[in-house]
Amino acid sequence: MTPPISPSDLQRILASLPPERHDPFPHLADLSADALLMRRVVITGQIKTLEQERQAIDAQLLEVFSDQVLRHGVRAPGGWVLRSRSRTTWDYPPETRDAIKELQRLAQRDGRAQPLVSTYLCLTNEDA
Repeated sequence: MTPPISPSDLQRILASLPPERHDPFPHLADLSADALLMRRVVITGQIKTLEQERQAIDAQLLEVFSDQVLRHGVRAPGGWVLRSRSRTTWDYPPETRDAIKELQRLAQRDGRAQPLVSTYLCLTNEDA
């Protein structure tokens, strides 16, 4: 049997442990599954509203600042910098899209392609 640890060694070990992380959402700990689901519904609505507000703000900022200024960045309070970024997507004719899909199907079938699965939660309103 392992001998018990001395109190001084125990104190030294406990002192070396990282501090316990602050729980940023302590109010969730005591919620039932139904209450968690309802909280998720509320937050989803808030996020949608906030995203609409962000889009309206962005539209106004795009009118105020030139493309060149936004490419270089506009400083905001608190050390934030607003910059415009661009991403290129491609629109292919139907025959090219079909050829790409067929190549993907073949690679999936013969094992050259490997699935990458990610799991996420999606909240939908079946009453709407």
